[in-house]
Amino acid sequence: MSLSHTPVAFLSKPSYASHSSSKSALYTADYAFFMAALVIVCGGCLFMMDLASAQSQARESMFLSIVSQLTQSVPALWAEVSTYVTLLLSSILTSGILVGFVIGLRALDQKVTGSSQQKSSSFFTVKAAQVESMNQYKAALRGRESRIFLLSPVFQ
Repeated sequence: MSLSHTPVAFLSKPSYASHSSSKSALYTADYAFFMAALVIVCGGCLFMMDLASAQSQARESMFLSIVSQLTQSVPALWAEVSTYVTLLLSSILTSGILVGFVIGLRALDQKVTGSSQQKSSSFFTVKAAQVESMNQYKAALRGRESRIFLLSPVFQ
């Protein structure tokens, strides 16, 4: 290999350095997998060390005592959770039945009152209905200003 004696020869990069090195990037899934593997391996090692220590000292392992306490408390916890879940489901079912009942009553009311009413489609009746509804809306807005703030939607 011959070196050039020109003054700028030392500034040039060798050919092997000109290629960009590809960096391996850890994506989120890879990072989560490696972290989970690390936790499982370290946790397993700690569990085995605790079992060995408990065996050598002839006592119960700390991890096994925690597991036995959990197995005793899970049924009581499950009973409480199932009670509240049952109450939630029954309230949802009751609300659904009430909504269905109201929808049925509205449909029955429309059938009963719709057959006895005569429908007129004149311009003047439609215009009068629009003016009346606008007057009711304005009266409701005026009434809302003088009433108690939180209770006004309830009483309207």
